[in-house]
Amino acid sequence: MSRSLVLFAAVGAAALVVAGVLIAVSLSGGTSKPQSTNAALSGVGDALSIFGGIPQHGIVLGNPNAPVTVVEFADLQCPYCMHFTTDQLPAFVQQDVRTGKAKLEFRGLAFVGPDSLRGLRAANAAAQQNKLWTFIDILYSNQGTENTGWLSDAMVRRAAAAVPGLNVAKLVAALDSGPVNTLVQAAQRLATTAGVNSTPTLFVNGTQVSSATAAALEQAVAAAS
Repeated sequence: MSRSLVLFAAVGAAALVVAGVLIAVSLSGGTSKPQSTNAALSGVGDALSIFGGIPQHGIVLGNPNAPVTVVEFADLQCPYCMHFTTDQLPAFVQQDVRTGKAKLEFRGLAFVGPDSLRGLRAANAAAQQNKLWTFIDILYSNQGTENTGWLSDAMVRRAAAAVPGLNVAKLVAALDSGPVNTLVQAAQRLATTAGVNSTPTLFVNGTQVSSATAAALEQAVAAAS
């Protein structure tokens, strides 16, 4: 099951126009209610276990020379993306990515609201330090209801601080950097070109996967190998 992207192309075009406004909201915290900074983060140990020892290069997880490329389009506020990441992705990572059969490429989208853009920019900033996959896994494990303020500046900082080797100050400084802007816009263009209308949407060597499940992914990777 996936989260529909209503008027995806229109939203994508509008996102480029209002990006400056959304960036300002994301950096200031807007009017959203921040999640308590006292609550312990969930899923940190699992994230470190799942991705530990697997190379990360920017938005790519796994051996950059792996013969199969899996591209995931996702929104960090999307509950279906969260379920895919926490329920389906770990098995695929262990069986196909860790073994070098495939590599994963994250293409983040921001259509749910300002919090989505905040999370997307933070994820792409983490990519500058080669820590994206561990970082977003922690965010997904602590996902709240859409547009309630759960993906606050405080949450971004706490999740980043939980990733060994991820410099929080450097991540925050990179949120509106050129490389982050480039990744945001490139993902939007790719999604529009590919006709992506739901998240999570997966492609294996350019062919869309039938469903966001580990079994479907493994079958697609086997066929592409």
